Amino acid sequence: MMKTLLFAGTALLMVVPTLAHAQDDANTFTGAHIGVDISRTRNSLRNDPGVIGTTDRNARNGVGYRAHAGYDVQLGNVVIGAEAGIGGGGKSVRQTGTRGQYVLDPGLTYDVSARAGLVAVDGLLLYGRGGYRWLQSDRRTAPAAANGATATTRQTERAFSYGAGAEVLVSRSLSLRAEYNRTPYDKGYKANAFSIGGSLRF
Repeated sequence: MMKTLLFAGTALLMVVPTLAHAQDDANTFTGAHIGVDISRTRNSLRNDPGVIGTTDRNARNGVGYRAHAGYDVQLGNVVIGAEAGIGGGGKSVRQTGTRGQYVLDPGLTYDVSARAGLVAVDGLLLYGRGGYRWLQSDRRTAPAAANGATATTRQTERAFSYGAGAEVLVSRSLSLRAEYNRTPYDKGYKANAFSIGGSLRF
């Protein structure tokens, strides 16, 4: 599944410039872009109650960041595009139960996605996004019976990610956007992010 998505994302990044070659892109979203996003990220965690003795869901809000690069094509009022990103941030989440503690510490994230939307008015794009995201994380379990000993599992979380946003062209070479995304990595761990960002367009 991951190889298929990576291949599809790479293929789209290669194909869409060809589709746009003959278009007048002086005042459209057509073209390559690179940029950065800053987000308010909410990490939510619920562990197996058999491990630490609780079913409560804990959540923490933190600041995240992401660098992105992609390509868009505008066909009339329709915009399609592909994007890849790398980022990090967000706070660790801790659960405390009758039999110990459980902590998830998020690290770097990587993602590939496609988006499609409509230009509501000149220079304003409303769009939906869907793709796949990977997250490097450390999961630490400290059972009360272990007298302070901690078991750490370093792993790569992976899940479909989806959301929606709005982007406005400030000029032909600069755009600003706001976006909301959800990533349910598994039944116990979910990440939601509201981001604002800017892109240099070429």
